[in-house]
Amino acid sequence: MIPIYEQGTGRGIGHNLESFSRRFAQLCEQHLREKRAKAFAFIFYDFTDSELRKILKDQGVFARLDRLAGNQLSVFYLHSGSRKTVTRFNDEFFAKLGIKGEVMLPCVVFFKFSDGNIHDIRIAQLENANLLHGFHELYGAIERYLGDKLTDEVARPKYVRWIKSTGKFIAAEAFRALLDQSLPRLI
Repeated sequence: MIPIYEQGTGRGIGHNLESFSRRFAQLCEQHLREKRAKAFAFIFYDFTDSELRKILKDQGVFARLDRLAGNQLSVFYLHSGSRKTVTRFNDEFFAKLGIKGEVMLPCVVFFKFSDGNIHDIRIAQLENANLLHGFHELYGAIERYLGDKLTDEVARPKYVRWIKSTGKFIAAEAFRALLDQSLPRLI
């Protein structure tokens, strides 16, 4: 779990928007090289979704999701107090990933990265009705993507809808260009 902070650097974990923008491809390559991840994900949510924001802020939940992702998956999410920043971040990244209009919030967008390209995009559409169910859906979506058997502790998320994106490859440089263009408007 790697938070992207609107401003500042957080508490030792994560990146601010500017450093994330500059280093996105490097971060993915570094995680792959250091065997910290085999795939990546973004958690997208609506700023008004207070339940999911609570889930992502909870240290216990953060630790459980981080342990689940382990060295298989690096999960990024925007940690912002601004509705404008979250909305613009979602809209522009959905457009660049070629999934705008295909999904609704909240969702988890999984992808692989190799040779400077983003590929094999898969989307888990979440329907988190409340705090408890939202956590189970998020946990279950990550667990299912990783290919693990679902445990008895976490029920199979009934309302998670999976979508495979039609886009084949997105060059990391094109993605970075989007980040660079978006950054001044996001801050």
